[in-house]
Amino acid sequence: MDELIVGTYEGFLLGYSIRTEDAIMKLKQTFATHSHTASVRCMSIGGKFLASGGTDDKVVVIDLKTRKEHTVLMNHDGTINTVAFTNNGTHLLTGSDDGSIIVTRTGNWQIEKIWKKAHGGLPVTAIAVHPSDKLALSVGGDKTLRTWNLIKGRPAFTINLASKGVLLPTEIKFSPGGDRFSLVSQQSVDVWTISKAGVEKRITCNSKPTSVQWLTDERLFVGLENGNVITLTVSDTEALTYKAHKQRVKSLHYENEMLYSASSTGELKVWSVEDSKLVELCSCNAACRVTCVTLNRQSHLVKKEDKSDEEENTEEKVASEENDDSDEAEEVTSAPKRKPGAFVTISYGDDVKDNDEKDGEVKPPPAKKFKKRKRNKKPKTQKPAN
Repeated sequence: MDELIVGTYEGFLLGYSIRTEDAIMKLKQTFATHSHTASVRCMSIGGKFLASGGTDDKVVVIDLKTRKEHTVLMNHDGTINTVAFTNNGTHLLTGSDDGSIIVTRTGNWQIEKIWKKAHGGLPVTAIAVHPSDKLALSVGGDKTLRTWNLIKGRPAFTINLASKGVLLPTEIKFSPGGDRFSLVSQQSVDVWTISKAGVEKRITCNSKPTSVQWLTDERLFVGLENGNVITLTVSDTEALTYKAHKQRVKSLHYENEMLYSASSTGELKVWSVEDSKLVELCSCNAACRVTCVTLNRQSHLVKKEDKSDEEENTEEKVASEENDDSDEAEEVTSAPKRKPGAFVTISYGDDVKDNDEKDGEVKPPPAKKFKKRKRNKKPKTQKPAN
C-alpha cells in the first residue's frame, strides 16, 4: 500500500497509509519523526530516499526502507525552498534563499555542481526536473525563468517573466509527458509549452492558487486559498469546482488515479479520480499545520513474504537430491586410491654407528687428547752472600 508523507510547520515528518477496515477506508499513521528544528518547506522522493528541506538551512535525507535518518546535507546558508530528485533518482537538486542551486549525487552525497548565483543572488523559490532528466527549470526572486542543461551542467537560457505578465511565481510543475509545464503566480496559473517556450493558456482564479497537479498532458487540478479545488483541461473555458476543505489548500499530490489534498489546518483527504471527477474516500486530521505532501510508492520496499512449510520442505528435498547427485558424481569422477608400495628408510649417522657396534665391527680409535703446554718459568735469582 502506498504511503502519504506529510511535512509540517512544527518540523515533523508524518507518514500515513490507506487501510480498509470493515469495508471502510481509513488513514492510519505509520511513523512520525522530528527531523527539523523549524518548519518543513519542501519534500521529494527518489527511490528509497526521502529528502526534506526547511527553514533550519538543512536537507534531511531519510531511508524509507530502514526508517532511519540516512544523512544531513548542510550545503546551503539559507532556508531550503525547494528540493527535487531526478526521475532516475541519481541526483538531488536543492534551491535556497542564499541564491544557489546545488546538484548532489545520491549514494555518496557528494556535490557535483554549484550555481552560486543562479538567479542573480536572489532566492531560488522552485525547481522542476523534466521527465527526461536532461533539463531543469527554476524560478526565483529575480522574476526570471531559467533553464539548466543537466547533461552539460550549465545554464541554457533565461526568460523574463515580468515581460510575460507573470508576477512572483511560487511553483513550477511539468506535465507527465514533459510537453507542458505550469507556473503558479498571485492570481493565475499559466500553462507553458516547451516547443514554443511561451504561455499557451492563462487560468485566472477567483482566489489565490496554492498548488497544481497534472493528471495528463491535458488536464490539471488547482488548489485554491479559499479551500476549493478546480479541475479543467487546456482547451476548456470553464473549470469544475469542488469544495475540498474549509480552509486554504496547502498542497496537492496526484498518483495512481488518486488525489491527495492537505489544508493549512492539518486536514488530510484522499480522493478517487473517476472521469476527472473527485470522490472523497477518507480523511483525517494530522493535528499539525501541514506545509507539503508527497507519496511514497512502497512496491519496491515491500519485503518478500515468508515461505510456507510445504515450500520449505520441497526446497529441502530438492537440495538434498542435488547433494546426493553431486556426491555420486564425485565418486565416479574421483581417481581410485593406490595401494602403498615399497617403503624407503633413511638412516642417519647415529643410527649407523649403533648398528655397527651391535654387529661387532671395530670401532675407530678415539681422538688423541692434547696436553696443555707448560709455560717456561723464570729461574730464581740468588741473593749475594754478605
